This record gives sequence, C-alpha cells and structure tokens, in this order.
Amino acid sequence: MHSIKNLRRALIAGACLPWLAAAGLSACRQAPPPAAAPAKIKPTYDSSTGTLKELAADSDGDGAVDTRGYMDGTRVVRVEVDENGDRVVDRWEFHRAPAGQVVQAGQAGQVRQVPRAVELRRGGVESPDKTIERIERATRRDGVVSRWEYFENGFLVRVEEDKNGDGKIDKWETYSDGSLATMAIDTVHRGKPDRRLVYRPDGTLDRIEVDPTGTGLFQPLSKAGQ
Repeated sequence: MHSIKNLRRALIAGACLPWLAAAGLSACRQAPPPAAAPAKIKPTYDSSTGTLKELAADSDGDGAVDTRGYMDGTRVVRVEVDENGDRVVDRWEFHRAPAGQVVQAGQAGQVRQVPRAVELRRGGVESPDKTIERIERATRRDGVVSRWEYFENGFLVRVEEDKNGDGKIDKWETYSDGSLATMAIDTVHRGKPDRRLVYRPDGTLDRIEVDPTGTGLFQPLSKAGQ
C-alpha cells in the first residue's frame, strides 16, 4: 500500500489550506509554486476561476501518477487510486459536501482517494474524513469495480461484493456501531442471499440462517433441517 500521509493532509476538507500554503500554493487562486515545492504532488487549477480542481500524486516515486484527487477548491469531491502500480485505477472514493455546504449541479463527481484520502480498515472504524459516502474497489485489479463500501458519518455501515466476477452481487455485509452485524451469501447464483451469518456485538458468531427458496425469509439453520 502506498504511503499517503502528505497527500491525505491535502485532501481532507479544511486541511488543504495549510498544506498548500506550505507548498507555496493557493487553494482558490493559482500561484506559481517556488522551486522548493513538493515535486510529487501536482495541482491543477480552473483556467477561468483559478479554483483548485485536481491534485495528482506520484506517491511511490516511479514517475507515474497513481492518485488523483478531484477538488472543488479545498473540498475533496472524489479520489482515484492505482494501488498496485499497474497504471489501472482500482480504488475510488466518493465524498459529499460537508454539512451546511451547498453543492452546485455538476460538482458531485465521485471518488472508496489520493493514494488514500483516509486510512480505513475492515470493521467500520471511524474515518478521519466524515465526508466519505462510498468507496469502490476493483478487488481483482482489473479496473472493474467488484466491491462497494458505504459509509455514514465516517463509519462503514454496509458492503456489497461480487466475489466470483460474474457481474452480480453475491455477498452482503452490514455493520452496527463499527462491528460486523450480518454477512449474507448467495451460494446458488440467483442474485439473492440464501445463507446469512448473524454476529453478536462482540464479533462472535451468534447463528447461521438459511433461505432455501429465495423469499427473503430466513430461518435458523437447525430449524430448516439443513
């Protein structure tokens, strides 16, 4: 995983100004960077308004941009990341405007990051950036999204995933208070879960449920005669 500490500071809403000032750049108006400005992070400004609209980064120093943060001034709109250096984007983050900030039409582009706008780990740990709404991942590193992570106020609340690459979601997870609450799986490839694992708040497995007919009505495994 690429190191993103410096770029993360630049992308988190409200933290861009100090970072850009240190680099000799303005968040809202173009200013020629001094010779000492960081070479690995390149800002792009709107030619008509001078507003910062993109930050591009080569986080591993191999000469290729691996992270792009799409900006509306100091606000992060979305982030795209090539996590394994193969020149293909495999992680996307989508951000909403902070509470009370109006987003004009056409500003809501998306992204699960410049190399990663936030550090997140499985299990719903709170993100430093509570504007994140969704992270999308290409888990097979082929540029095709196969995992969707949804957030509320910086917490992971649910995940959908296409595990076998057939273009259909076959795994669903829900989270409560930062812990995995349920995991549902489609084992018969009909687009609906037929197995569900239910977890206790401490993370231990409580029970396994089945829905052999696909009606959405799950029963404990022992009662289903499975």
